[in-house]
Amino acid sequence: MSLVGNLEDLDLGEILQIVSLSKKSGTLVLQSQGREAAIVFRSGQVVRASSSMFPQNLGELLTRHSIIDSSILRKALALQESEGFLERLGAILVKHFDVNQEMIEEVVRTQVEKVVFSLFEWTSGSFDFQFQDLVETVYDTKMDPLQFMLNQGLNPQLLAMEGVQAMEERLKAICRGDFSDDIDNDDDYTESDSSIAVPQKNQAKKPLVIVDDDGPTLQAVADALEVLGYVVHAMNRSEDTLVKVDSLFKEGEYPTILIDLIMPKMDGSGVLGGIELMELLNNNFKNLRMIVMSDYPNADAETRVCEQGHLFILKPRRAEIRKPRMLSDFIERLQAEIR
Repeated sequence: MSLVGNLEDLDLGEILQIVSLSKKSGTLVLQSQGREAAIVFRSGQVVRASSSMFPQNLGELLTRHSIIDSSILRKALALQESEGFLERLGAILVKHFDVNQEMIEEVVRTQVEKVVFSLFEWTSGSFDFQFQDLVETVYDTKMDPLQFMLNQGLNPQLLAMEGVQAMEERLKAICRGDFSDDIDNDDDYTESDSSIAVPQKNQAKKPLVIVDDDGPTLQAVADALEVLGYVVHAMNRSEDTLVKVDSLFKEGEYPTILIDLIMPKMDGSGVLGGIELMELLNNNFKNLRMIVMSDYPNADAETRVCEQGHLFILKPRRAEIRKPRMLSDFIERLQAEIR
């Protein structure tokens, strides 16, 4: 038995309540704008969550929270591999390295909540919940980004209530020009003095198509531009971009295209996939405005972009895009070019 549909018709909060009331076990897979996430349930309780937007593994989380150091992590991973992945990383750390199990559980619980709360912002896309008996071996989850399963699951209905509240608070913060709620409380990200003006509701904005194969950058830029009132179509592959632009043209829409320079080409080769996509769009669609973005200067690429009559702009690097000041400054420059 399965529960399949679109997030536009049934949002995450409603899905969580359905699964909670049914007390079923299984896996909910969500897909939205090139992003993918999974929430695992045992008897209606959330026991694991992962997302392409949170690529950290359990070892990274534990070292970041100073629960273990890198030398212990290396030894634990080596032991796990030597034993054929018969135990999860957390169990190995508790048994062989005297790491406090409650501390691991707390880190895992916090990360599960963080992932689930982030999914409430996915207002479009698809979901697929497969009901199944949850009998999972360690080998089944060894490639999972977090390699864990909570012993005591989280109540989905409480997660739904807290997730909706967190999303509302985030939207209020963004409307105030405060992006600090979008940032991990890490020492690397301490800036919070950015400000992006929110447009009046009656301002008409042209649609934008953003193409970037780096998920966090794509989401950060897309979210910021949506706050400014643009209709944003976020893509992470050239093939999907061509289909989307063709669809918009048939509907009489003429979007501005924002293209990341450093992407694989459509055949999987090379790194200047942004140039290839720009040229394909030029050949197939007339009067398109394009902006090619790169986090590193590239004189040859900039020349090719300008020769085609388009714009070239430097963007923050991945580690910088989550800093509010860097993101704010980039969005201001980008919006000026879009105008």
